[in-house]
Parts: sequence; structure tokens; C-alpha cells
Amino acid sequence: MSGRTGVSVPDVDVVMIAYNKARYIDEAIAGVMAQKGDFRLRLIVMDDCSTDATPEIIDRWRRRFPDKILNVRNPRNLGLQGNYVAGFRLVTARYMAICDADDYWCSSRKLSRQIAYMESHPECALTFHRVINYYESTGEKSLSHRQRPSDGDIGQLSRCNFITNLSVVYRRELVDLTALPDWILTDRSPDYVMHMLYAARGMIHFFNRPMGVYRKAEGSSWSLTERFEQLKMAFVARRNLLEHFGDGHPAAEGLRDSARSLLEAMRGCGGSAERQAYVDREASDLGIVLAEYVAADTGSRSGMRRPILSRIRGLVSRFLPRPRPPRLA
Repeated sequence: MSGRTGVSVPDVDVVMIAYNKARYIDEAIAGVMAQKGDFRLRLIVMDDCSTDATPEIIDRWRRRFPDKILNVRNPRNLGLQGNYVAGFRLVTARYMAICDADDYWCSSRKLSRQIAYMESHPECALTFHRVINYYESTGEKSLSHRQRPSDGDIGQLSRCNFITNLSVVYRRELVDLTALPDWILTDRSPDYVMHMLYAARGMIHFFNRPMGVYRKAEGSSWSLTERFEQLKMAFVARRNLLEHFGDGHPAAEGLRDSARSLLEAMRGCGGSAERQAYVDREASDLGIVLAEYVAADTGSRSGMRRPILSRIRGLVSRFLPRPRPPRLA
């Protein structure tokens, strides 16, 4: 597409999945609609058969911005992974961004900053930025990325997922979104998989500026069973990516190291013989030798075990105002 000067103007599609998010989706949509910059914007809202007021709220925004909002209500519930994939298949813009319905952007220049960088750096496959973590149950807030990730390739990302979904902008054409791997529909970490698929096609750039708010679950302790399932979810994503890329890929070593650490942590959760057999079988299949068994610390996720300085910061943060979406013009 072209602007009035005849110069090509970039466009961006924002995918927003929603299911019973009536409490939050106003802020999510407002943060997208408030974006400013020299680009064309379309918001694709994927409602997965919500049973609350979510559809009515989306439709109200669509009537206000009929040229910018595509409102899709699935004929049947697709689940988180299926809803993401259905939304991805509708993306046609040069760039793709993600903002789930319970998160929101707090900077009106978020997209313009990321797109401008990617326009001037064609080797860049994705950009992401710092976010404000908001614990709704306590009112506490924290900044992500205390250790700033360096710009680079897929190597560092293969070892740790440090990208928050609401912060990412992808160069859409690098991955065929209509032909994603079949296993992504059963993978419970589709965000990390998408980051990796794009990082395999180019460089990664980080913005230190916080430009979004990420709602996080209450920071209470997990049971060992819940902990095992969380670790298993992350492990399966690494296993699938290893099979997808192959052993000779630049990401293989990092993925194997990450998979090993996850299996060791899963084994440390103890539990049934079935769970332990799963860990042993997966390690054997991947040719991974696990370290000596160490039992998990059942209190490691408890708020009472947080460092004193971190607890003080959390308490103080309750009195700081939560950033809001930018005002609409």
C-alpha cells in the first residue's frame, strides 16, 4: 500500500484472543485503538464463544471503528491454541502483533517504535519490549527483564523464553501462518513456539522501555502436581521444537539444555511411578542423561520465601498507580 507521497506505508494486524474477558477487554482494545504512527492498523478479535458480555463489548468497539476492527466469533469453542491459530490465519499485514484480552498496551507509540526499527533493519524478525507485571489480587507491580536481553539470534531464546506475548511484533511474511506445524494445536505454549519459529528466520531486538501491562496470576505456592504439569507444558514445547528444527539447527543445543533442565525439575517433583516413568522415557528418547535426583522444595513458590527486598518492593508498588491505556483521540 502507498501513502500520499507514493512511499510504501507498513501495515500491522493485531491478533487478540478472548474468552469470557468482559472485565478486561475494554482496556485491551483501547490500548490498540490508541496507537499512533505512520502505519495501517487492523485489530482481529477472536471471540471463542464467550458466555459473558465479551461479545457485546467487542461489537460496541467494532461499531465505533468499523474500518479497523475485524470481529470474529468462532462457531464453536476452539480452545486457546485453536483460537490463536485461527487468528493467525487471517493475518495478511506486513507485521503482526499480539495482545490478549486480559493484557493491554500503555504507550500510544508502542507499535510505531517497533515498526520503525524493523523497517530500518530488514534482518530483524521480531522485536519485543519490557512490560509491567501486574498482580491483580494484591495490587503489586514489577518490571520485567531486570537483566536486559541482548540483541541476537535464536541461540539465547532457545534456552529461556524471555519474551512476553503482548510485547512482540513479528515480520509476518517470514513464517507461513496458514501452514503452521500440526502439533501447535496441542502445544500448551504456543507463544514460545511462535517466538522460536520467527527467531529462526532473523534477528531479535529488545526495547528497554515498558510499553504494556501483563496481568499475572496470584503468586501463591504451587502444589507439586501443579508444578509438574507446568514444567511438562514447557518441556513438550521444547521437544516439539527439537523435532521440528532437527539436531543440526542452531537452536538444537539450547533446546536440549532447556529440555534437560525441565526434565530434572519434573523428576524432582516426585509423585507417582507413572510421572517418573514419563520423565525417564522422554529423557531416553532424546538421549539426555539426567543429573542426580534432587527433591523439589515445596515452599519455593511461596510468597513467604521471597527475598526481603523483593517483598518490600512489592508492598511499596501497591501504592503506585497502575498505568492505563492511552487516551483515544
